[in-house]
Amino acid sequence: MASHGAAMQAIKRFRRRELADLMGHLRIFGALPEPAPSATPAKLGENIVLPNPFLPKKNPKTGNWRPPKYSLRRQAELVKMAKISGTLSTLPPGPKTFAAKLREERVQNALRAAIKRSAIKWDKVIWAGEAKPKTNAGVQSGTRLYAGRKRMFKGHLWERKRAERIKKHTILMRDMAARVERYKNYYKKRRPNPLKPSRSTKPPKLPF
Repeated sequence: MASHGAAMQAIKRFRRRELADLMGHLRIFGALPEPAPSATPAKLGENIVLPNPFLPKKNPKTGNWRPPKYSLRRQAELVKMAKISGTLSTLPPGPKTFAAKLREERVQNALRAAIKRSAIKWDKVIWAGEAKPKTNAGVQSGTRLYAGRKRMFKGHLWERKRAERIKKHTILMRDMAARVERYKNYYKKRRPNPLKPSRSTKPPKLPF
């Protein structure tokens, strides 16, 4: 999770980026629409009006709609950073902003209800029933799954066949010297002079 300072810097970069892109937006989409009626003239005089990057925009020349500048994933990341830094109110309204505020309201309502319920004075609670700790073999050594079992019933295929493969490999390596010697002598006996043409028309048999 990002720290409070890193989250604050991310929100500041977002605001500076939108302020720097204002002229480019005006060049493509023209003048900004009228602000919401809730914005009073006094507030408009103190603050700057910027286009909402969380909403789709219509090109006045082509009539085509352009998707929001920030995808839903990036909006969710900005909302997350704003919640960490406590600057959620500075983000423009959008789908993820509304969802975060609605979620925060639900949490606050649930918290107030929990505090109200906890105001009731309770005596000491005695819980009915007895819980006994369950002891399983192999818990301490970390082999609880195979404790008391002779054969591995789970695991990967190569793990289950490893013992058989090692046994076969050991037998092959034990007789490897004799097999190599037998293979070399086989050709020495059949063809003492390898450069001499073979008199046999049948292909030679392999020693294995």
